[in-house]
Amino acid sequence: MSTSTPEYKSRGVQLRALAGLPRNARNAILMEPLWAIFGTVVIYYAPLYMRSVGLSSTEIGLLGSITLALSFFFQAVAAPVTNRLGRKRTTLIGDLISWTIPMFVWATANSFAAFAVAAALSAVGRIVALSWSLLLIEDVEERQRARVFGIINLIVTVCGLLTPLVGLIIAQHGVTATMRAYYIAGGIGMTVMFLWRNAITQETQSGVAAMAQHRALGVGQSLRHTVAMVAGMRGHPGLMGMTAFYLLTVFIEQLSLFQILFLQETLRFSAQTLSFVPLVGAFVTVLLYWVGLPQLTRMPLGRTLVITRVVGLLGATLLLFVPAGNVAVMLAVVGLLGGATFLTQTYRDAALFSRLPREGTADLYSAVQTLTLLCAIPAAALAGAIFEISPHGLFVLIAVLSGLLLVLALWLSRRESESTG
Repeated sequence: MSTSTPEYKSRGVQLRALAGLPRNARNAILMEPLWAIFGTVVIYYAPLYMRSVGLSSTEIGLLGSITLALSFFFQAVAAPVTNRLGRKRTTLIGDLISWTIPMFVWATANSFAAFAVAAALSAVGRIVALSWSLLLIEDVEERQRARVFGIINLIVTVCGLLTPLVGLIIAQHGVTATMRAYYIAGGIGMTVMFLWRNAITQETQSGVAAMAQHRALGVGQSLRHTVAMVAGMRGHPGLMGMTAFYLLTVFIEQLSLFQILFLQETLRFSAQTLSFVPLVGAFVTVLLYWVGLPQLTRMPLGRTLVITRVVGLLGATLLLFVPAGNVAVMLAVVGLLGGATFLTQTYRDAALFSRLPREGTADLYSAVQTLTLLCAIPAAALAGAIFEISPHGLFVLIAVLSGLLLVLALWLSRRESESTG
């Protein structure tokens, strides 16, 4: 792509939150709501939708593990593909395969097999997870990266405000009919967004260099180059510990996919009541973004990880004691959990990128993702099996792992203090 493409200019006064950000970060942020208004809703209601067409807890968990297993394969080739095709082109092609097509498959799915096909296609999104992250953040100064990730996470959470509206439609027309229509609308809307975003972003400087380097290499040589870069992970201070933190957070997130079923089937909250969960999450996220992030940004990254995981452990523990049918307590606890997730994802990603070298970023970031997926493959199936036997038992396990994650955050913070002391 020619880098002489005219700079995208927003009309009116530019949002202060985007001031000073480079072109790709600014335009990717501006486009993100067009994905999030569909993505947040379908992800949130996916377990209820699968249940509504007859899938069991075991089948839902198995689909999650199938997705992770296939994601592991695609993650393994993500760096070579991204380096050869470029961040921008890989993101466009990958999004069309992993979101546009599956949205239409999900819209008509009636069996485990159909959902498995959609899962296989959506697993290609692991390549996009790498290419989009690099397209978004590679040209951003290190001091601005937590801010960019915070804005993205804020947008995704705020778009969850649509879930109560969808919940009202579900209450009137049912989960199946409502979600089928939403999947079709999402397939169309996301496609428009992918094409539009591609038109207003450009290849990153590192991406141009990587394409030139890998263009002369064969596929096998590209893979060997990636393996060589990964072999040097231990040579980068703090990267292995941060990788372990990243891995455990993703594992817990996979186990937590059954939270909506726990709230509906075990604690007896209706689908319409549960539609307000993202609304509370959005309120907490906005509050944290405007009040919490400015304070936390002044702290070392290691210390912010400790604070976020204290909140996460508190939320995971309190969830075990939510009285059945008590809406106020339930919303307060899930709001706390939503805030912990927002803060963890924001500072986890920023801390990880701060430990990656400028050269070979795609290879090492992909390596972290690959290792994470390998370890997370059994998480969804494990969660489904435990939930089938004991719903409370699953969330006791999540609370225990949250405690381990806090211990790891404390260790990372101490190591950071020692290296800068």
